[in-house]
Amino acid sequence: MQHPSTEPRRDKTDLPLDQLMGDRSRPLFVAAVLLLMLLPTPVLAHNTVVELKHIRIIELRDIGVEESALSPDGIDVLLVGLEGWAHLLDAADPNAEVELNSNDVDDLRDVDWHPRGNTALIVGDSGTMLRYAREDHSITHVSGSAGALYGQDLSAVSWDGPGNWAYLGGPGGLLMRYRENGTTGEGEFHPLEGSRSSDITAIDCHTVMHSHCAVSTRSDGLALIDVNHTVHWLPTSGATDWADVICPTAELDRCVAVGRDQTVGVVLLDVNDAGNNQFHSKRVETEGQFTGVQVRDEDSLLLTTAPLGYVDWLLEGGSDQLGQAYPWIDNDHVGEEGVLLLLSNQRIIGGWSDASETGYGITSYGTVFHYAPPSDSLSDKLGSAIAPLLVIIAVPGVVLGLIYMSSPKLQKWYMGRRKAKHQAKVDAAKAADKERAGRKKRR
Repeated sequence: MQHPSTEPRRDKTDLPLDQLMGDRSRPLFVAAVLLLMLLPTPVLAHNTVVELKHIRIIELRDIGVEESALSPDGIDVLLVGLEGWAHLLDAADPNAEVELNSNDVDDLRDVDWHPRGNTALIVGDSGTMLRYAREDHSITHVSGSAGALYGQDLSAVSWDGPGNWAYLGGPGGLLMRYRENGTTGEGEFHPLEGSRSSDITAIDCHTVMHSHCAVSTRSDGLALIDVNHTVHWLPTSGATDWADVICPTAELDRCVAVGRDQTVGVVLLDVNDAGNNQFHSKRVETEGQFTGVQVRDEDSLLLTTAPLGYVDWLLEGGSDQLGQAYPWIDNDHVGEEGVLLLLSNQRIIGGWSDASETGYGITSYGTVFHYAPPSDSLSDKLGSAIAPLLVIIAVPGVVLGLIYMSSPKLQKWYMGRRKAKHQAKVDAAKAADKERAGRKKRR
């Protein structure tokens, strides 16, 4: 997307700025410039609201974890990775685990739980599509997938809200829908019309009945899939390399995408008319690039960054209620020694929260860590809000001081006012002394 030039337009009739303003206006101009320098900007300061604590390393090797998925009931976390690796962790105690056998050696790229939470679909390279069963922790190949997906790499999978269809995505713009035939037990696979050529990076579905699924791509922008499996591309979203997308809550009709160029895309959903959806984008000036997004609580998301870090995203923050970024933890504050130093050089692939301010993250290496506010920090979300509050509170007083320092007229008026007040006090004191002296004489 091209932006209009910020260079000032100049022509032969332009006068120097000081001539246009006049000498008397210079002090106010200086104050205005200083005021602009003090106004809040989207840049995130080097700041940290939470601290990281190392929990465990799943295996003493670089596993190559690709994705994680929290079960709908919030109890289990399913992990998948390279060379058919799969693992189950207890969300409350990540030291409790179940080693899984995928019966496959292909790289596994994505996983998504069925809304009922009894099974999960896993997809990967070379047409790999597996089903995990929670009851006995078994993993089997999806019936019919070998023929329908033969040779096609898959990078994304997501069940729709009611769990009727699962959408699959892959390189080269591959988009398909899948369901199991209730009569034959065979898988049904259908390509979606309207797909494009860019690699699919993520798919996520709004958890409302008959709602939409969001799709992110490397160069074709964002798209929505409606209940009729029609693909609707968002026309102004194509300038960004989108890394991930999420539709975080049924209570809010919106999806949020993150781009590798530090862009946050907000899609406002019209659940009745996919053609009436709205797309907005915001740029967050922070170190590194966005690599993913996960739910923090019902009001907030955590945007993951590389190098390893988090940005807090308030879903309905900002004056436009489209979202606002706050510092959470940057890479400089991850740790300077031991395991935390090694952690700072790893890549976050997912995570889950156990409360509004606390939760877990996992890296591609297989390191599990916990984040929480420092023990001496302010509570009840004040940590996230303190920086903007300080700016808002501090600016008015500073601005008045700057205007005063830059304006001789204001200084003269203020000094005259002070002298008048002082003289009034002196006159009042003299009058009081005179009255007391008169009372003494009368006695």
